[in-house]
Amino acid sequence: MRSDLAILGSRRRRELLNRLRELLDRSRFKILVIGTFSILFWLSFYRIGVLGLTYLQRTAQQYTDDLVGSMFHVFYFSLGMMLVFSNAIISYTSFFKSKETAFLTALPVRAESLFLYKLAESIAFSSWAFVFLATPITAAYCTVMKLPWTFNLWVLGFYLAFMFIPASIGAFASMIVTVLIPRSRKGLVIAFVVVAVAAVGYVVLRIVTISSGLNQNLRIASEVFDSVRFSENPLLPSAWLTRGILHLRDGHPERALFFLGVIAANAVFLTAAAHAVAGRLMRRGWFVSQDLPSRKRLAARAGMDFLWARLLFFTSPNVRQIVIKDAKSFVRDPVQWSQFLIFFGLLGIYFASLRSFAYEDRDLFFKNLIAQMNLLATSLTLATFSSRFVFPQLSLEGRRFWVIGMMPMPREEILFGKLALSFAASLVISETLIGLSSFMLRTPVSLAVLHAVALFGICLGLSGLSVGMGTLYPNFAEDNPSKIVAGFGGTLNLVLSLGFVLAVIAVQAISGFVGREGGAAQPSTWVVGGMVAIVALSLAACLLPMGLALRAIRRLEI
Repeated sequence: MRSDLAILGSRRRRELLNRLRELLDRSRFKILVIGTFSILFWLSFYRIGVLGLTYLQRTAQQYTDDLVGSMFHVFYFSLGMMLVFSNAIISYTSFFKSKETAFLTALPVRAESLFLYKLAESIAFSSWAFVFLATPITAAYCTVMKLPWTFNLWVLGFYLAFMFIPASIGAFASMIVTVLIPRSRKGLVIAFVVVAVAAVGYVVLRIVTISSGLNQNLRIASEVFDSVRFSENPLLPSAWLTRGILHLRDGHPERALFFLGVIAANAVFLTAAAHAVAGRLMRRGWFVSQDLPSRKRLAARAGMDFLWARLLFFTSPNVRQIVIKDAKSFVRDPVQWSQFLIFFGLLGIYFASLRSFAYEDRDLFFKNLIAQMNLLATSLTLATFSSRFVFPQLSLEGRRFWVIGMMPMPREEILFGKLALSFAASLVISETLIGLSSFMLRTPVSLAVLHAVALFGICLGLSGLSVGMGTLYPNFAEDNPSKIVAGFGGTLNLVLSLGFVLAVIAVQAISGFVGREGGAAQPSTWVVGGMVAIVALSLAACLLPMGLALRAIRRLEI
């Protein structure tokens, strides 16, 4: 007799095969486009890694191995922490808020089997980005260090074993919090965000206290990595991963195999522990989450209404009401705004500490380069978060969409409201960050204006892309935004968003670097031409998907 877990696995496998068959029959061109863009982005990350490591090897020389080791420790520690947080969020929604879980809970399915089934789902949704980001870096390292190609296979094995550790920790945390302290979940998320920001602030304070006499790049890098030495703690799983990879580099496969065994053993132990806990808490947590008393209803906030009314003065009253509804929904969900606060808070702390590295005293070319990288970091973060938070907004209306659709207002205004919220919020935050960067670097006014114009266009284009693609590829049957984003439409939107950002940044970079006449700080025809090209790209990225979305929402059956 087949076990319930085998039946669940067989059902999911059949479902995936049917979806794949449907995509191959109806969406071959879409698969080709996504596959092509994914390969191009992976190769781009790989090329950037090769160039960076080659430069580091040429500049640092005998210190390259130590610096790369420190970089790997920090890199994998950061990714590990992000994976824990991501798995905790996905596990909570998958375990206790999913309609599929509600259906399976009523069937004769053991809680332990349901846990393993949902854990595999959580790992698939949360860890693909980890592999996509980490593999080009290690492949580039393999190329620069002239290591055998089997190095990449070993590293992939490390990654596959490592992914189960943050997944098990996140799943365990979601069950404990839901069952034991259900009424304090929002407070715990807020506390976690405060502690995380405080910890990062402490690290940054240590970095920014670097002596002003240490202005040489290598000395600064050494001081920075000394400040984050905590990531090399031997009790951290990320440290086991890094040490295993470094032993592979040094030609000690037996030591690397030892650390792989340590990672695998802890992954099995943590998964087994979470599996055992799930037998007691999984079903109980689901009933607790469904039986919670309704939350205190927040009255209409006059302050928020006044703020958005003034900020969106150019829109109609109906659009402003849609914006206020979505803004309040966002504020009431700490899972969403906590991620937003952490990432943009980190960028703000970094920009505020720029003068500690004496970048403002460098020549114009170097300051322009640093400002360009800051603009790129801000833009890529915007692309990620617009895909994560803006794209699923229409889908999250779910089967309640008919309520909004039947309101005495044109359906188009629903999209305009979501576009206005995304554009206004991203513009205020990003322009503040890039303005802080320009001020700390003391960049010329013409360059600062060019960066501001580029970011204005990026905010407009990303907002139009995310709202438009979210309307063209809605998923009203799913209430988990992570799963909505992980679908075909979300993936295509992310690829297009990244491509748009890179195109705008390329135009801006050419205008900024070439458009200097003998190093002078006066604007030239290159700068003006760059602004015009950025406006054209941004309008195309916003208007084309929004035009298609307006046609789609008119034909949408409710």
